[in-house]
Amino acid sequence: MPPRSLRCSHRTERSADGRVSSAATPPARDPARPRAGSPATPPARDPARPRAGSVALVTEKTPVAPRWGLVDAFAGGVLFLLLSSVAQLIARTPEVALQPGLSYAINQVLGGWLPFVVVVLVASYLRGRRSLSADFGLRFRLLDIAIGVLCGILLRFVALGLAELVRLVAGAPATPFTGGVGSDPVWFVLTAVVAASLITPVVEELYFRGLLLRSIRNAVLGQHDDGAVAARLEVPEGRRRLASVVAVAGSALLFMLFHLDGVPESPAAVSRLITLFVFGLVLGSLALLTRRLGPSILTHVVFNLSVAVLDIAAGASGPALG
Repeated sequence: MPPRSLRCSHRTERSADGRVSSAATPPARDPARPRAGSPATPPARDPARPRAGSVALVTEKTPVAPRWGLVDAFAGGVLFLLLSSVAQLIARTPEVALQPGLSYAINQVLGGWLPFVVVVLVASYLRGRRSLSADFGLRFRLLDIAIGVLCGILLRFVALGLAELVRLVAGAPATPFTGGVGSDPVWFVLTAVVAASLITPVVEELYFRGLLLRSIRNAVLGQHDDGAVAARLEVPEGRRRLASVVAVAGSALLFMLFHLDGVPESPAAVSRLITLFVFGLVLGSLALLTRRLGPSILTHVVFNLSVAVLDIAAGASGPALG
């Protein structure tokens, strides 16, 4: 016997002329069953599972949400202080001090590049998605070349203008530009072009605009926002803007302090710090707006390479360049 809810009930009606008619009332439809021909409601998606095609979907063993953050960025700063101190101690030993090339390599590699490279790789591999592109935005597009050239040249002119402005405010006399290639062109290419203009921008951008800036922003937001899940985050727009401002300004300030070489006592040293802070603001804004490091890396490359170009020009034209 069918259940009561599925039985057909009969309804008797009497018309105006006295005729009696009956009609069967269809059984009540089970609300849990979809109508015939209507698409079934798709099952609810697990929010912890990344969407197909998302950068979070790297491997099955890769964690969905990265766990790197300010702790990793702080570890990079501590490691830099430790290794740079060790590098300086090694470089001051008599055996190394007599070899300028070896001393430079120890300070640059051990005290400059190594701590940042190590902390970025460890953060990505052990606490991230094991991809520098997915974790820190290490991606390039053809447009980044134009952005880098334009911003790098403009920032070099800004640096020259700030230096002149600080000099005028301080009342200091003008000094000629004393750059040059030196007696060893090969050494100049290795230090001014390869080390300072190619390797250093990549290393510093990975740490300062990749790990540090994103860690500060995520800390203010209270959760990771790397672009792949940005559309699903329920964060007020005001808080997003605050997080962006704090991240850009904070990473620029730490970038300036990283390049601090003692207390600035001359107008040139003061203008250099101001330039570094403005430089960090621009690079951080590029990384935040494009969600990749390509524009900031290439801007950094062009900015540093312009110093080498000025050195070459100074060597060719002499003191008249100043």
